[in-house]
Amino acid sequence: MPGFLESYIKELNSKSKRIRDEYCTKSSKVALELEKAFEKFWMNKGLPNSSPSEFSVLAVDSSSRHIVTSNGGIFYVVRALALSKERKYKELVADFDFTSDSSYDAAHIIHRKMEWLEHKVALQAMKDGFDGYILFDGSIYGRLAHIPIETGYVNDRAFMLKYFETVMELLETCREENIPIIGISKESRTAFFREFLIKTIASEMRDEIGLSAEKLEKLLSLAIDNRRIAVKELEKIERERDVGILRDLIEELFARRPDFQLILSYAETAGYTMPLMLGASIRWKRFYERMVRDPESFVRSNFPVSSRDRNFVEWALRVVENIPNLPAIVSFHLLPVINDTPMRIDIPAWVFGIEERLSEVGWPEAVNVDIDRILKLISAGYCGLENYNVWLKAVDDEVKLRRDVFENLYLPKFEEIVGRFATPRGYRRVRFP
Repeated sequence: MPGFLESYIKELNSKSKRIRDEYCTKSSKVALELEKAFEKFWMNKGLPNSSPSEFSVLAVDSSSRHIVTSNGGIFYVVRALALSKERKYKELVADFDFTSDSSYDAAHIIHRKMEWLEHKVALQAMKDGFDGYILFDGSIYGRLAHIPIETGYVNDRAFMLKYFETVMELLETCREENIPIIGISKESRTAFFREFLIKTIASEMRDEIGLSAEKLEKLLSLAIDNRRIAVKELEKIERERDVGILRDLIEELFARRPDFQLILSYAETAGYTMPLMLGASIRWKRFYERMVRDPESFVRSNFPVSSRDRNFVEWALRVVENIPNLPAIVSFHLLPVINDTPMRIDIPAWVFGIEERLSEVGWPEAVNVDIDRILKLISAGYCGLENYNVWLKAVDDEVKLRRDVFENLYLPKFEEIVGRFATPRGYRRVRFP
């Protein structure tokens, strides 16, 4: 028996009941209430029949690779591709930089650069006359929820303002040209539907809980934004009265279990969740209030190094003053067949004629919108468990930057051009199994 197997089995056996309960529980009062609320807002409706030939689609995706070089810098390559039936549009960024960010934050900015190039190739296509549906692999809401703040990259500190400038141009162009933009993500870690259900349950049990609607919403918001303060507020309330199920609902918000786990636990048929309109997070709204109250102070405090250049400040103010106009997003989860896993679908609210902005929406709100055409589009692209969207699969296959290509083509060419051996000691360009 392998050295640690006996210890491994004992460890799992000691925790098996808790793990089973947490993985898919229907026994607690909260779980039972969640199940009832889920059934109320779950649409038992399979995908309609449709064909890819019915739609003009531009699929957009990106990829990247990076290494930490021998002198502690970062060399990275990011590329994006927009693919329609007739044309391809490409963007690539390759650079070397130093950063004070942690390795996680450094990689995080590279991922934002992937999204940035996706926005740029989509703009290329529209300027070339494309006027169909634009599909992104990933959340649209997530692209708007970033915080504009200076990066640690020495030569690209103001990147997040370039990011917002481009995404705002993309959304405005789509709106002017009446081009639907749709984000599709598989097994998203988001919890907005669960949060909506918990607030619904709490509101319906407000008499039992004994709090006003305003105080209840404030406490639920704290549970998402600041766990420490939420616990203190809950303890104050508990010293005065029995709060019933409220503590369990707060604990459920603390857990931040993803929506797809909820759907896999409770859905008994293919279908989709009630479309919800999403607004800014509490943290984002704090930044928003500063942007509106004093844009120049916001720019100088969030971009302290870049702001030493007066020309930068003038440009940054033009960008920041438009960020509060970002649109709200309509989002829902879709389970195409019962044995698959859910997709998250994001669409700007203006596609449905809703004019609300991200900054104007608080908790997720149920909206009555017609998504039949969106469902037909998704159905046309759905090819089963291994290929949830034929268009996104095609662009992913073509844009993907494989490790062997990065190491045997891009990296040697970088070293040839800059005249330096970039890879650190011990770095292997061939990955062994």
